[in-house]
Amino acid sequence: MRAVFERTELQVLLRDFYELTGIRAVVFDAWGEDILSYPEERPAFCALVRSTPGGREACLACDRNACRAARREKRAVVYPCHAGLIEVITPIEADGATVGYLLLSHIVQGADEEAEWEQVKNCCAPYGVDEDALREAYTGLTRTPYRVLRSAADLLALAARAMYQARLARLAPGSMQEKLNRFLRDHLAEELTGERICRELHVSRTSLYHLSKELYGCGVSDYISRLRIRTAASLLVSTSLTNAEICRRVGIKDYNYFFRVFRKQTGMTPRAYRRRFSPGGEGFSAESPSAPGAPLPELPPFPREPSQD
Repeated sequence: MRAVFERTELQVLLRDFYELTGIRAVVFDAWGEDILSYPEERPAFCALVRSTPGGREACLACDRNACRAARREKRAVVYPCHAGLIEVITPIEADGATVGYLLLSHIVQGADEEAEWEQVKNCCAPYGVDEDALREAYTGLTRTPYRVLRSAADLLALAARAMYQARLARLAPGSMQEKLNRFLRDHLAEELTGERICRELHVSRTSLYHLSKELYGCGVSDYISRLRIRTAASLLVSTSLTNAEICRRVGIKDYNYFFRVFRKQTGMTPRAYRRRFSPGGEGFSAESPSAPGAPLPELPPFPREPSQD
């Protein structure tokens, strides 16, 4: 097991989320398997689609693809599911490692009932589900206006962050995933080659690559670069260290290289970043739930924004 989930507390969180939004919420583990949900029972529409072999396989593939997209994007992803409904997924991260996912499922906006039904009917046609039964089950799904969906997606991203801060989800102590994550953080100021990491953790290069892809969605060298810049960004806004001192602390020897990579990853120079996100700076917000200097990511546009609900 690579992650530990506090199921009792998580179930309360999912229940509260449902009571606020009316949308079913699901927790997936790192492999894309659903481990918790509220309500626990799937809606009749989902059960009907999954009652066919083709529909069940398509559901599982859709969930796996959504998890991969969320891990790769490192933010909430809004997408149409294989059955024509809308879903939102966001990664649950622990120290930069993806340990699971939060999903909002079975969403119907109801902005254009006939057009949305036609989309669902066409998507489900290959599964051989009785159309009258499908229509009845679809009609029973809750309608979620665009403004509610947008707010729910924002809350989903905040809930995923809160899960880690409250230790509702974390890497399992002693697991290889936790060992890699801890080793990189403890030795960030040092030279971190693939050979050294493999030697210290007693793994092969192939195993290290797959472990890094599973945890971070990229190779270990790319992740180390991102971790160094993320740590440097935190030091810029939380300390008065010079850029040269920060470079030493995060293991970057060449300041010119640090300058280029920092600007590429954050979109601004170290000086501008410090000026904007330091306490008292022009972009600082004491209420920000993220780490210091880490702006919240923008959500992608939804499939349809109606002129009125």
